[in-house]
Amino acid sequence: MAHVPAVVRRTQIIEAAAAVIARDGVAGATTRRIAAEAGLSLATLHYVFQTKDDILAAVLESLIDRAREDNAKIAARLAAPADGSPALREVIHELVRTAWGLLDGDLVTQRLQFELILYALRTPEATHLGRTLRDYHLTATEEIIRRTLDHTGHTVHHSPRDLAQLISASVDGLLLDHLVNPDPDQAERSLANLTDAVFALVTATPAATG
Repeated sequence: MAHVPAVVRRTQIIEAAAAVIARDGVAGATTRRIAAEAGLSLATLHYVFQTKDDILAAVLESLIDRAREDNAKIAARLAAPADGSPALREVIHELVRTAWGLLDGDLVTQRLQFELILYALRTPEATHLGRTLRDYHLTATEEIIRRTLDHTGHTVHHSPRDLAQLISASVDGLLLDHLVNPDPDQAERSLANLTDAVFALVTATPAATG
């Protein structure tokens, strides 16, 4: 049998773990089930990852890496020449889509994120898993909003952090609704409505007082 590099095995295990967690939850994602999903022996799995916690940390990092790639694409477009740079509304739409994380109608990533967050809430020693994922999304979204506002010259009356929090919390609600009742058409309309709402908030003129 040909030798398979450890880095390839690592990717196989992470992908298998993500699928098992999305299907069976973190508690049901035993190393034996993950190994079976990856088509590997338990010994091979433990050669790459010593513990289940190591696997969970790697799955979390893979989610952050995926979001980082999407955010990097948006940031790169902001750095493009002025005539090729996206408008504020377009950037907001892309941020909403990145937070949504829907890939070709696949719900695995959505379920995976919720399972990791719920596991972190139930397990004190794993609290950092949910916090790390949440903090990354909020900080990355906040930074892109800040750069977009600087680039477009818009002045807003809400902090970039508050706008990032609004997008994140709203998308969480849409994701949960979509997991309970998958409806791609409704999801698309809801994402468009969220984009419109955030754009209206950003561009609104505060009411005069006194």
